[in-house]
Amino acid sequence: MDAELPPGEIEPAAVVSDVAPPPLLEPAPAPPPVFVPPLLPRLLAGLESGVLGAAVMMAWYALDSVLERQYWWAMLNLWGAGVYHNRVFSMGLGIATIAGASMHFFLHGVGGVLWAVAGARMSNYWLHLAGSFVAAAVWYSVLMHAFWPAVAPVVSRISPRFPTLLAYFLFGAALSRNARRARQLSSIGET
Repeated sequence: MDAELPPGEIEPAAVVSDVAPPPLLEPAPAPPPVFVPPLLPRLLAGLESGVLGAAVMMAWYALDSVLERQYWWAMLNLWGAGVYHNRVFSMGLGIATIAGASMHFFLHGVGGVLWAVAGARMSNYWLHLAGSFVAAAVWYSVLMHAFWPAVAPVVSRISPRFPTLLAYFLFGAALSRNARRARQLSSIGET
């Protein structure tokens, strides 16, 4: 039972406070726009396309090695000859494999960046696609006739011809995506 209040007393719930309610929070101000240099999305797209192409090439080489009844890491070890020279032939899956994969990703990432800069102004899709395959063929020539003979001649001498040509065709296909990817990356900086 509730006890009745004496006359003149106010119920505690009915007391009006002199304290004003807290003000509504204002939305946070928008962050300042981020400056993205115009060349950066192109370079990043080229790097991404080159590294993706290198990964596809490595998968193809691994499959080809298994079909030829070799170890799947045979080409990776061969590329490791840039660091370990002829010792790669007596090394199994290990540090030479990692060195070869690193060198392969680095070289083809650089190739992707170079193509992104060279082919940046091509707006026609078919022209860009054809240019990507030409860029892959040029990069194949640079690596097989200039880079590898100077760094590790054994790579250019014993690389299998047909699987390598097919691998660079796949690399060219991966390079063809960099124009679209550059547009996507540049739109991120605009938002």
